[in-house]
Order: sequence, then C-alpha cells, then structure tokens
Amino acid sequence: MKNEKLIIGTLVLTAATTIVRIVGMAFRIYLANVLGAVGIGLYQLILSVYFLMVTLATSGIRVAVSRLISEELSLGRYSNAKKVLSQSIFLSLITGIASAFLLYYFANDIGAEFLNDQRTVLALLYLAPSLPFIAVSSCYKGYFFALGKVVKPSIVQVVEQLVRIAVIFSIMDLFLPRGIEYGCAAVSIGMTVEELFSLIITWFFYIFDKKPYSGKTFKKADNMIFKILKISVPLSGTSYLNSILRTVENAMIPARLLLYGISTEAAMSLYGMIKGMVLPLLFFPSSFLTSLSSILIPSVAGDNALSNEKKVSSTLSKVLHFTAISGILVVSVFVAFPTEIAMAVYNDTQVGLLLKLISFVCPFMYLNMVISSMLNALDEQVSSFKINIVESVLKISIIYFLVPVYGFDAYLFALFLTTILNTFLYLAKLLKVSCIVFDISNWIFKPLAAAFISGFSSRVLFKMFVQNSHNNIFSLVSAIAILLLLYLMGLIVFKSIHISSLKDLKKSM
Repeated sequence: MKNEKLIIGTLVLTAATTIVRIVGMAFRIYLANVLGAVGIGLYQLILSVYFLMVTLATSGIRVAVSRLISEELSLGRYSNAKKVLSQSIFLSLITGIASAFLLYYFANDIGAEFLNDQRTVLALLYLAPSLPFIAVSSCYKGYFFALGKVVKPSIVQVVEQLVRIAVIFSIMDLFLPRGIEYGCAAVSIGMTVEELFSLIITWFFYIFDKKPYSGKTFKKADNMIFKILKISVPLSGTSYLNSILRTVENAMIPARLLLYGISTEAAMSLYGMIKGMVLPLLFFPSSFLTSLSSILIPSVAGDNALSNEKKVSSTLSKVLHFTAISGILVVSVFVAFPTEIAMAVYNDTQVGLLLKLISFVCPFMYLNMVISSMLNALDEQVSSFKINIVESVLKISIIYFLVPVYGFDAYLFALFLTTILNTFLYLAKLLKVSCIVFDISNWIFKPLAAAFISGFSSRVLFKMFVQNSHNNIFSLVSAIAILLLLYLMGLIVFKSIHISSLKDLKKSM
C-alpha cells in the first residue's frame, strides 16, 4: 500500500512539475527573446546570489519537517509531530527575516563588487522581501510531503508560477525600455509576488487540512528544536557551502573567460546560453525524478525509523534503476536531435551544439539529485556535506586556473569531471550504508544498448519524415515519440525491465 502511495504521489507531483516546467520553459523562451543572451546571463548571475540567500532563509528546514513528522507519526508520537511544525516555523521566521535584511542591506556591495556588475543591484533589492515568505511556506510544504498529501503543494506550485508570469508580463513593457537592468528588476518583482501568494495559499490549505494528530490524546511533547537542528544544520551547512561555492563559480566564469580573451558581452552571452538555456533544457525531462526525490525522504525515513531494512533497500533499488534508465534515455534524445530541439525552442543552432555535448553528463546529474535525497533520508546528510565540498572546491580550482588558459573547454572539463566524481562518491557511500546491490548490467549496459538502437533508428526515421512533410515540429515530436517507444521495447527485450513491473505500476495507478 505504501509503494502505491509513493507511486501515486510521485505521479501527481510529476504532473504539476511538468506543467510548471512547460510553462516555465515557454516563459524562458520569452525572456530569452526579450532580454537576449546577455540579459539572460545577467539574470543568472542575480539568481546565483538569490539562491544563496534562499538557502540561508530555509536552512534545510523543509527536509527536517518532512522527515521528522514522518518519523514521529510512524512511532505514534503525535504531540512531537505537531511541535515539529510550530518550532520549525519559528526558526524559519528568524532565518527568513535575517537573510532578507542581509540581501537588502548589502545588495549594492554584492552587485557592484562581487558580481562586478552594477546592473544586478536593483533586482537584488526587489528580491529581498520574498525570503521570509519562502522560509515559512517551506515548513508547510514539508508538512504536506511528510503526510504524502502532494496534491495541495502541487496546486500551489502551478498557481505561483502563473502568478509570477502574469505579474512579469504586466510590468515588463514599463520596465524594459529603461534598460536590461530594469528588465531583470521586473522579473524580480514577479518572483517576490509569487512567493507571497505561495505562502498565503499554502497556509490556507494547512488551516483547512485534516491533521493526523487531530483528536489524538497528547502526551507532553518533547522539545524538538534540537532534533530539527540536528537534521537542518548539516543540510544547511551543505547548502550554504554549495550555494556560496556555486555563487563564486557563477561569478567567476564570465570573469575568467575575459582573461582568456573573450569580450565582456561575449562572455556574458556564453554564460547565459549555458546556464539559462542549455542546462534548463537538460533538466526539463527530470520532473518525475524531482518529484520522486521530494517524496522519497519521508517515505524512506518512516521505514528507516521502524528498522524495516528490506523495505528501504527495495525502494531505493527501484528508484536507482529508474533514475539510471531515465538519464540514459535523455542522452539518447538530445544526441539524436540536438540542433532540431534547439531550433524548435530557441531558434539557435549554437545552443544545439552545447546541448549535444553537455547531455552526456545528464545521467550523472540525475543520479546526484536522487542519491542525495536517499542519503538525507538515511540520516547521512553529513556525508553529502563532505562530498559536495570536494566537488565544489575542485570545480572552482579548475575554473580559476584553467579557464584563462583553455577557455570554455576548461569549464566543460570541470563540469564533466566534478559531476562524475560526485556521483561515484555518493554511490559508494549509499552502497556502504544500505543493502543495495548495484546491478550494472540491467541498470547501465542494457539501457545503453537500447538507447543506441532507438536513437539511431529514430534519427533515420526523422530524416524520412522531414523529406515527406513540411512540418518539422511534427516530424520531431513523432521521431522522439518513436524513440521513447523503441527504448522501452529495447529495455523489455534486453530484460532490463520486466513486463510484470509495468503491470504492477499500472495496478498501483
């Protein structure tokens, strides 16, 4: 029953995430056309600092709420579960307000001195008020994820995206004529209004939700602050360090490319193309994995609290298998049709070249995302912290020393090397602390064979479609659909997956 709940919850959240990503991708295309590659690069620099402040505001609280409520309810300690939420909200208010003050007060120094671009300051100022809203709403969302009630946060996810887009559309024409700086500021205003609406709607859902501890006989609740901090501090430490290093990395890339001999505009354009166009496209298919990661923590944490080791290993093995075959499928799609996808989305062939090249790292990116959630669920957040330090320091070192000498090739080398290294370190730790046996044949080799055959076949069929059709978009969609079907058939033929598994999934749905 629990597996069925996990699958259904994941599918609901995936539907919402997919809607959000489709709308978000369409909106990103709009921004790329309005702001240009240089504006997108500027926007990505702003986001790198903003995500650092979001990390400071949320401090790993959502994961702590999700995991602790799930564990306490599994053990029948209802008063503790209730107190987790109230004390988490208190902590979040403190961190949210503090981070908002820091961003607002130091916005000019951050933009002018650290990011080396005065045009980022105004947008940072407009983003500061959103941080307390994000911090508190993350607690309520953690509560819903802990209970497996993913429909409500899914609705919030869709509504907040639509609110942001509506606000930005309505004010962009007023701001953009004054320059790219004001165009980015318009986006920031939309993001702040989005987070305010998100908090209001999430709080409204919580007030009218049927609580699992309603009507229960309460014993005196323990002080949960230290349990919350035990989980959130290592997580927030990892996130802080990651965000700081990512922000340093993002600020460093355009600066080191300048030393290589690229002009300021060209460096910002290339940076915007990678961070704002290529990587979002590569992560677009990962909606299911993102949803699964959010739901995985309370699900596994509950079983882990009950010492149900067999159940934990079974769940983690299935998720790892699915992640591996999904990542390999994504590589097959983007290698078979890189230029066609780039032209359909951005009308830019250069994006296609980067898309094909960077797509090979997708399986490792996806595995990183999922294994990180697994380690958090197994109380191994300190291990994640150490591994992320190694990855980030290595990447920054390569960017600092090699990009001025070898240019963009050195950045790609850093991206590939650190992502692959991170995956192997994560996986080694997971295998050490769990009973999972990594099935390299069914999870890697057989999917690779299926991906090669399906990718090659669909490419041949695509050329035939194009010759006999004047609608290239329809031909592309048809060819990708055929690739997906052939890949699934290949997995079944090679016995990487079994028809019985598909029947179980259908039954669960």
